[in-house]
Amino acid sequence: MDLDTFLTILYVQVDTWYKQHLADKIVKHAGATARLTDSEVLTIALAGQWRGNGLPWQSERGVVRFMQRAGRAWFPNMLGRSQFNVRVRWLWGAFVELQQVVAAELRAVTDGYECVDCEPLPAYSNGQALKENGHGLWQSMRGHGGTSGGWYTGDKLLLAVTPQGVATGWVVGAANIQDRWLLEALLSQRAGCPQLTGPAPSPHASRAERACPPLGFIGSWPTAGSQPSVPYLADRGFNSRRWRQHWQAYYHATVLSVPPRNDPDHADWSKADCHWLASHRQPVETAFSVLDTVFELKHINAHSRWGQLTRTAAKLAAYNIGLFINRALNRPLHAFATLIV
Repeated sequence: MDLDTFLTILYVQVDTWYKQHLADKIVKHAGATARLTDSEVLTIALAGQWRGNGLPWQSERGVVRFMQRAGRAWFPNMLGRSQFNVRVRWLWGAFVELQQVVAAELRAVTDGYECVDCEPLPAYSNGQALKENGHGLWQSMRGHGGTSGGWYTGDKLLLAVTPQGVATGWVVGAANIQDRWLLEALLSQRAGCPQLTGPAPSPHASRAERACPPLGFIGSWPTAGSQPSVPYLADRGFNSRRWRQHWQAYYHATVLSVPPRNDPDHADWSKADCHWLASHRQPVETAFSVLDTVFELKHINAHSRWGQLTRTAAKLAAYNIGLFINRALNRPLHAFATLIV
């Protein structure tokens, strides 16, 4: 579709969801009437998350410049960059609500599981880390992981998706925090008792081997979403018998992952079982691929924690809305690259 059609569809859908689910929750500030409505701000910010050859912008700053120069027909009262950024930051919770509202509409009753995995959120490149030795996100830590592996400086995102790749919930944590603690944060929040309580230590474990709550940042707890009555499929980074028993006992959450080789349960997993788990975990890998290439999840370039969480929420809301539009047009769900031409 062309840009005019895309912006029209996006605004109509966002305004509809805003009036149905958000209008009564937004706290209005005293003062003059806002030049742009909340629906208009959300629409522009969501559109600004898209990247591609068919778009006249390739950054959030670029979408503001484009709307000021050529977008007055759609948004005649377009704000300046500073004013617009302030409005976007104040609406960060609206992006979270939009992501969850759209996820609820896209969720199918036949969804038999959810996939969870972590993805790096680099604060800057390794070259910049060596050169500057600092960044606006002073909490950024050094971690290792992701599909490409290697070391990076920043944070990590734990994402839960349905078999269709719909993002249902997420949390952000420091890069050096073990993945199991991020899943602990997500599951405990979904169960209504946000906490970081690890499993009971093994009587044979040394003090250094016992699970202690991490000291690094774990945040955006309201973004975890709701608890589904289905198991979670996870990779080997979550494969601990005591953690699985802990999640089942505390949150009634079943987490399936291939046990480590020194676990007696490993003998119950055949090669076919391991292949089945790997193949059914592909939706979360596909979601991360789209988020990285179309929405540049790994290039958030935020200089504050508030900015980081706002941009992450906007990208995940835009991702779910893209799935919604593709489904409404009977297109392949993940055909984002050809949505705007």
